[in-house]
Amino acid sequence: MKRLNESGQMILIASFIIGIGIVVLTVMLNNIVYASNTASESSIETNVFDFSNVVQTTTEAYEKAYADSNNGYDNATFDAYMANYSEKMTESYSLSGFMFSLDSGALQDTYLSQNGLGNGNNDWAVIERVNYTDAFLLGRLNVSTLGNESNKFVIEANNQSGTTIWSASFFNSSGNINLNVCNSSSILNSKNDSFSEINITYNEIDGGFFDFDFSNQVAGETYSIKFINGSQAMGTFLMSGDLVNRDPFYIERVEVVNSTMKLNKNGHLEINVTIPITLPKGQI
Repeated sequence: MKRLNESGQMILIASFIIGIGIVVLTVMLNNIVYASNTASESSIETNVFDFSNVVQTTTEAYEKAYADSNNGYDNATFDAYMANYSEKMTESYSLSGFMFSLDSGALQDTYLSQNGLGNGNNDWAVIERVNYTDAFLLGRLNVSTLGNESNKFVIEANNQSGTTIWSASFFNSSGNINLNVCNSSSILNSKNDSFSEINITYNEIDGGFFDFDFSNQVAGETYSIKFINGSQAMGTFLMSGDLVNRDPFYIERVEVVNSTMKLNKNGHLEINVTIPITLPKGQI
């Protein structure tokens, strides 16, 4: 009987020790997993921060270089500014063990897609929740890059219900630009000619009168302005006005440059990205 009691006690003690061991092992595993996840998340956050910081500072440098070079006309000044920026970024990142490099493409004419390139997003909202537009211009409209009637470039003003209250469509018609301006139900005005400079809010085409009737059609509405088939048209644009919260907006696009940014650390490539930067960048 005494031996039986001693055996029971030993089993109980052993079970207790095993239980404690399992708890300790579980805690240790949890700590290891937590530490691993924390390190991984920290690395991800660092990469995201580095990426966003490089893109933002480089974009701002291009904008400043563009402004200082008389809107891109002085190529020597533009190139010198970006070369100096690249050198300073290389010196700055080297202190943290990074190797930075920047490869700038040439300034080029921009498409009316979202990123300014011919393969960019075709259909996109340029500005939303607009209360009033005081300037809306298209420039350097290139008839040779316009699509045909089945692939026409369209500007839409849509109200909050998504209904198109005003639109203008452009397509290549035997070397001329065919323009149709419509409201929600009918064609308001048309033109088939060779032209490039368009002032929608001031009702002008190449300095001559053409009634776009934009301001009347959107009056009293909260609306968005969309580009449809933007990769089917090449040109510049400028928009400005007020949003419904009374904040002003200004959007302008004249040229685009492809920029490749690389960031290496300890022989590992952290960032290698080529992005289109539209110039100048509009403020909203």
